[in-house]
Amino acid sequence: MLTLVGLALLDWRFMLAALLAVPVQAHTVRWYVRHAIPLYAEQRISVGTQQQQLLDTVGGASTVRAFRLADRHVDLVTERSSATVTLALQAVRLITRFFGRLNLAEYIGLSAVLVTGFVLVRADAASIGTAAAAALYFHNLFNPINIALALVDDAQVAAAGLARLVGVASLPASPETGAPQVVGGSVKAAGLGHSYVPGHPVLRDVDLHIEPGERVALVGASGAGKTTVAKLVAGIHRPTAGTVHLGGLRLDELGPSATGGAVALITQEVHVFAGRLDDDLRLARPGATEPELRAALDRVGALAWADALPNGVSTVVGEGGHELTVTQAQQLALARLVLAGPPIAVLDEATADAGSAGARVLEEAATAALAGRTALVVAHRLTQAASADRVIVLEAGRVVESGTHDELVAAGGRYAALWAAWSTTR
Repeated sequence: MLTLVGLALLDWRFMLAALLAVPVQAHTVRWYVRHAIPLYAEQRISVGTQQQQLLDTVGGASTVRAFRLADRHVDLVTERSSATVTLALQAVRLITRFFGRLNLAEYIGLSAVLVTGFVLVRADAASIGTAAAAALYFHNLFNPINIALALVDDAQVAAAGLARLVGVASLPASPETGAPQVVGGSVKAAGLGHSYVPGHPVLRDVDLHIEPGERVALVGASGAGKTTVAKLVAGIHRPTAGTVHLGGLRLDELGPSATGGAVALITQEVHVFAGRLDDDLRLARPGATEPELRAALDRVGALAWADALPNGVSTVVGEGGHELTVTQAQQLALARLVLAGPPIAVLDEATADAGSAGARVLEEAATAALAGRTALVVAHRLTQAASADRVIVLEAGRVVESGTHDELVAAGGRYAALWAAWSTTR
């Protein structure tokens, strides 16, 4: 404004010449705002969605692997990252065109001032010094205008940043063709061995056979190899020696979809995905109806607290939403297991992080969820082993005992010593 006043003091015709840039600048700003607001809003939503997807995929890696959702999550991360890059390039093109139009307005204004100065000097209505001063005055407007409009750009980005899309969208499962499907629920491992570091085996010659519908508990000291066996049976890792058969089919013959449909792994590190509770449950079965979701929650004893949430099963849980307790998160994982419906389930110390009261609730929930399935349970509490159909004791990566709870207690071996120590501390 002061610059325009200065131009008017030099000669009012300089001010009129400078004002020729105003229509172009005004049109440019209107054009920019019209395009920038929706673009930046869409860009920030895309960035938020991409970051949330990455957080859910990485933070929930164990759950993603357990339910064989890796390919789905990779596709989601790729899709959302590509969308974010595309929108970022659109924003760069927009701001480039924006400043290009502003430069055009500056050129028009400066040219008009110079032409006016030439005409006035030629007519002896102004001196060369006055014309030069007018041109310099107008040129000094360039930086302040660009700085002000850059702040407008920052304001648009900041305002659009308030619009964040939270949650993970589930994609429909894509059935694999050509891969055999597991029909039965038997589990057989022969000569199983595994090494995380070459030359340092953590499992040696483990033989395991579980009949369909049988519940087997794995017991042993920390580092005995229980979790490794669980992950090998679930197909998370491939054994370095030996074979694993699910339903009579070799694990190597099964594709990810067939393996995921046959076996599910639930660990103590359960992840609650950010978003609505019903959407979280539908990760296990995308097409599940609300009655089916409620039935799964009821089966694991979670329906009461789910209904007590502010919006019931529509309540947003996880990061940025209602925080679930450890017990509730595990019940949610067990409800996913019920919905997924695999014939084989592997529980790796799924009640370890819960307190005594929570452990009892989770043991009841696990028993209900495992009903009718073949189950391999890594027992953190020996009450789980006592209620199992059979107990297998691991020590230093080898099977040292196998039998029912009563048989092993009567045998007076390693399991009997563990049971005696457990019973004493209860």
